[in-house]
Amino acid sequence: MQEQHLSADTRAILAALRERDDKSNQQINSILEAQRKLQQDVTSISRGFPDGDPDSHRRYHESVIEWRELRNKMVRDCLTHAAKVGGIGAACWVAYAVWTAFKMEVMR
Repeated sequence: MQEQHLSADTRAILAALRERDDKSNQQINSILEAQRKLQQDVTSISRGFPDGDPDSHRRYHESVIEWRELRNKMVRDCLTHAAKVGGIGAACWVAYAVWTAFKMEVMR
């Protein structure tokens, strides 16, 4: 199209449309580049998981956490039981010592 035959207003409108198209194309290209970068990042992160499977990696860690919680509960229960038994044993030992001391006093 030959622009010299167009009015000044029409040429101004066409120039504004071209400028808007250029800005739109720049924005679209910027968005596409950001999407490419994001896809590269996602691909890179996916490679960090065994066989690229984040679900199995999550399940593995859940099982490790579950085992540690069970182990901690067992240790806590054992320590509580040992404290109870130890307290009873200590009380029995004190009672035996008192009984022995009493017998020694009576036998004198």
